[in-house]
Amino acid sequence: MDVLYKIIGIRVIGNRICLTVKHVDEKKEFKTSHILTNLGGFMEDMKAEATSSRNPDQISITYDEYKKNDYGLGSMISVSINSGE
Repeated sequence: MDVLYKIIGIRVIGNRICLTVKHVDEKKEFKTSHILTNLGGFMEDMKAEATSSRNPDQISITYDEYKKNDYGLGSMISVSINSGE
């Protein structure tokens, strides 16, 4: 399974680079009619997003990998998640 992320922060921790990333939901659209028809659901979605923004996802990579691919703020990355079996 591949997951698409946008880099929203970069910092150095020891000899590694820590990329702070935000999940990109390709299918998500903002519709004002959705707010009016499902106000409770909209509020729950907003709460979940606020919680997620306080605890962003992070990925640690080597400095060499960082330099080789020239990652920057706003860059899109794809992460593959596979079973270890």
